[in-house]
Amino acid sequence: MASTIKHPKYPSFVHLSTRGTFYDVGYNVGVSFSRQLQCFFAESKDIQNKLLPFYDSSFGRQYFEESLKVTQECFPRYIREVQGMSDGSGIPFAHLFMNNVSKEVYNVLLDPLYKEKESLQKNKADKEKSIDNFGCSDVFINRPDLKVIVHNEDCDPLMKPYGYLLSADIEDDGVKEEFSAFCYPGYLPGCAFGFNAHGLTISVDGLYPDKITRNSPGRIFLNRALLSAKDIQDACHILENEPFGTSFAFCANISTAEHEMYSIEVGPNKPKSDLHIYQIQEQSDVSKPCHYYHFNSYQHLPVLEARPLLSSKARKKRSDELPPPRTLEDALQVMSDSENNLFPIFRAPGPADSAETVSTTVFDVLTRKVFIYQGKPAAVSNKPIINLPMYI
Repeated sequence: MASTIKHPKYPSFVHLSTRGTFYDVGYNVGVSFSRQLQCFFAESKDIQNKLLPFYDSSFGRQYFEESLKVTQECFPRYIREVQGMSDGSGIPFAHLFMNNVSKEVYNVLLDPLYKEKESLQKNKADKEKSIDNFGCSDVFINRPDLKVIVHNEDCDPLMKPYGYLLSADIEDDGVKEEFSAFCYPGYLPGCAFGFNAHGLTISVDGLYPDKITRNSPGRIFLNRALLSAKDIQDACHILENEPFGTSFAFCANISTAEHEMYSIEVGPNKPKSDLHIYQIQEQSDVSKPCHYYHFNSYQHLPVLEARPLLSSKARKKRSDELPPPRTLEDALQVMSDSENNLFPIFRAPGPADSAETVSTTVFDVLTRKVFIYQGKPAAVSNKPIINLPMYI
């Protein structure tokens, strides 16, 4: 087990810039953050109590083999990236790969058929908290003079001390990728928020379908692939991922170099994923709303969801109670709201909700800048800890 490392005083954000092949980038991440990755694996209760015991079970090994096979066939370059991370960090490849399909694994663990087969017992309260544990909030504002996406990164509190910002410039066998993304320790980039050299910004909200699609790549690998998208058409092609589809679900909130804004819900299916593409239209009439919210439940796709999604519903309800945001300051006020003590929009670990808002990101689509806050972004004393230009 890795020795404990001291957590920083916040605000604090680590940023790694690296260049090379897919393997090189994974390796450099592993070397640069080996202690963070090892400490995260050692301290994560989900990994120690759920993921690794599942991997050690007979069905877990079967799931590992079938997931690796289809992912290797669909995304071999990202398997090389995971292998590099393993070689650099010293964490076994199998454990890192399982971490990158953990969204699907935790859904499998809730399946009564699996629990009966493996003699695992979990009560209803455990299930309800597990399926709504983490997830993010997004607000779009689309006016002629203001186009922003504001994203609260709500996740395991361990992501705050052990997560990092990665800027990667990849050239490998004729493939070119260049992006910056916030990364969870031991995960491929793309599952949180980022932006690329083609002018796309991407933030991800987790969604929670009742069932997964077996023998399809995990959502983390689609999140990673989305960082390579050249435009919205390419993004949709990547998300459909025909003929493999995807095994789990998420919402991709995207702005383009042409200043268009989209919220795309993805549902598990094969031979291609289910998509609903919602475009947030520019609103020039000051008497009409110019915003759009997305949380962690489906608003458009008819997908049966795990229940009860209490946090997502509470955040949506509270946002609807607030005045419609028209300015960036309005949006930051919404994302800082903690009126609901149990399930606030700006989240802190508590008895009902174990997630934490570890950062708030502003994508300013017109000025082509990215601002990242830690702590409530609307606080008078707060200012961005990261201020980056977009590539274009």
